[in-house]
Amino acid sequence: MANEINIYTPRYLAEVVRTAPPVHTFFRDKFFTNVKTFATERVDIDIVKGDRRMAAFVHPKVGGKVLKEQGYKTESYKPPLVNPYDVTTADQLMNRLPGETLYSGMTPAQRAARKLTDEYNVLNDATTRREEWMAVNAIVNGKIAVVGDGVNEEIDFGLTNKVTLTGTARWGQSAGDPLKNLQTWHRQTLINGFKNCDMVIMGSAALDAFLDDAKVQKVLDNRRIDLGLIQPKDLPNGVSYVGHLSKPNVDIYEYTEVYLDDWTDPTTPETKPLIPTNAVVMISSESNFVMAYGACTYIEDSTQQWVTAEAARVLRSYIEHHPDRRMIELQAHPLPIPDKADSWLVATVL
Repeated sequence: MANEINIYTPRYLAEVVRTAPPVHTFFRDKFFTNVKTFATERVDIDIVKGDRRMAAFVHPKVGGKVLKEQGYKTESYKPPLVNPYDVTTADQLMNRLPGETLYSGMTPAQRAARKLTDEYNVLNDATTRREEWMAVNAIVNGKIAVVGDGVNEEIDFGLTNKVTLTGTARWGQSAGDPLKNLQTWHRQTLINGFKNCDMVIMGSAALDAFLDDAKVQKVLDNRRIDLGLIQPKDLPNGVSYVGHLSKPNVDIYEYTEVYLDDWTDPTTPETKPLIPTNAVVMISSESNFVMAYGACTYIEDSTQQWVTAEAARVLRSYIEHHPDRRMIELQAHPLPIPDKADSWLVATVL
């Protein structure tokens, strides 16, 4: 039977049900807090890594001893292009929009203005999710794979603080010792990366194995000495606080945000966790990594001249003919850069 509407029967539109998932950006907003925009295509970062040399003892008649300068190195990165767009055609503006009543009297021009806002929100959310994916990969993998139409490259930040447990040393196995591992990694990061890490972020399977470990449970059950406390609670931006350990002195979190992988195999999109379920990240809450945005370049319709904008986002709307349609596109060149080498550690524990 056709979907017919009786105009003589009173009708009431109760509400518009929107099921869009929230956009969580815990890694981007927590660790990449040094936001910088550039007016150039490439981003150069000077990296100076000190050491633990001590000043030498000398005899008063001998004089001072030169403390040689360590120098620095320059890393040059090219932020990749993120460029989602949408198309609005005339026939779309003749139909009722979600939430619009049957006799609203809204004109196609008014619908176009409202639809423009909705489309921008969709494009902006998709770009924000891509930025979070890049931030997580920069830390968890130490590199970002830039793969898409016409592009296939890898941005490598040279992370060396990587650990992979094997055999019975894996968590949940006979020789697994999560508490000892965390203490070792905490010292290792302090020595190699000069950072006193205070956060441990676990994938779901790693967290389950950690909480199921007999030694962990024994520490948490100790009533005489406060060695640890498990007190789960959900925090803003998609992260969950699990509890605190006193040795090492770290807070434990779980981040279960997921994304839709529709480029590996477009025919079968797959929902995947941002952090691998078997991964553990030990990091400082005061990392202050760089969130860089390269210049956005486009042709201005009114002048037909190239324009370069130093901004995190550039939103454009323009007309194409045959058939008539309005294009709305968002252009961004984001690149999270963990510029403090080896100041965090990533372990595969299962």
